[in-house]
Amino acid sequence: MNTNLFFYSLTEIIISLLFGIILLYSTYRMLDRFIKKKYDIANDNLAFSVFSSSILFSVAYLISGIKAPILNSLRMLSNDGDYEGSLILDGFKYTSLFLVIILIAIGLVIYLSINLYTKMTKDVNEFNEIKANNVAVSLIMATIIISISILIKESLYLMLETFVPYPDLPKIF
Repeated sequence: MNTNLFFYSLTEIIISLLFGIILLYSTYRMLDRFIKKKYDIANDNLAFSVFSSSILFSVAYLISGIKAPILNSLRMLSNDGDYEGSLILDGFKYTSLFLVIILIAIGLVIYLSINLYTKMTKDVNEFNEIKANNVAVSLIMATIIISISILIKESLYLMLETFVPYPDLPKIF
């Protein structure tokens, strides 16, 4: 059995579960507190459930790839013969940096998606429509949120990879 691969995969599972559960729970609580209570939306409102589901999916989708840059950073640091720092401390630094970037991106995706839809439908008050259980409004808003998440994910993780301490490559030309 390859013990390095086993511990690498175990670390990946723990990071995925830890970040996923914390972020999904936090997102759900924020939706409940800031939107559901603000607009006095009932618990059995299908339109709000669709809207909330799209945001939770977006969060999970965007956070799903964060473990690769974190683990690549740790692997690069641990394989560097000249590295003299604390792997745990530096791992925490990279994890924090990546989480901040992801959280900003998630906030921007949700904000821009809702803003885009409100600009497209100037005569409609979206959250009042969701409160009235208008599933059509909720589905379009959900589609926009998920679509923008899909569009930015690869670029977002490319940006995260720029912070990974990869060794310099020799110049050929």
